[in-house]
Amino acid sequence: MRYILIATHSTFASGINESLKLLIGERPEISVIDAYVDDSDFTHKVDDFFSQFNSDDEYVVFTDLFGGSVNQKIFSYKNNYEFHLVTGFNLPVILEIILCGKQLSIPVLEDIIEKCRQELSLVIIENDDTEEENFI
Repeated sequence: MRYILIATHSTFASGINESLKLLIGERPEISVIDAYVDDSDFTHKVDDFFSQFNSDDEYVVFTDLFGGSVNQKIFSYKNNYEFHLVTGFNLPVILEIILCGKQLSIPVLEDIIEKCRQELSLVIIENDDTEEENFI
């Protein structure tokens, strides 16, 4: 089984999860942490996620900002648990990883991340004489 944790500042994680539900349905293997929405410490939520840890399963954690406080907190768990940590994520990369049908090795993850980087594009609309919109 592949378990996913999305941990971000404020409610970004919940928003991404709502988009995932729309696109691929409810997934019980996805957990969400909306950090700093109140004064509570989110460490217990991270502990809860890793309490299900089984070395036969895969764990992938997504955080919003490399070097940010949420990322730093999650990174500290690397000493005790085997998991992949992806930061600065976008919706395509989460979808690709959730739906990936093979074991997530470092090369597989690097390929997925590189592929999904290409999804980040500036859309420029040019109007020509026919008034049609062209996307570059």
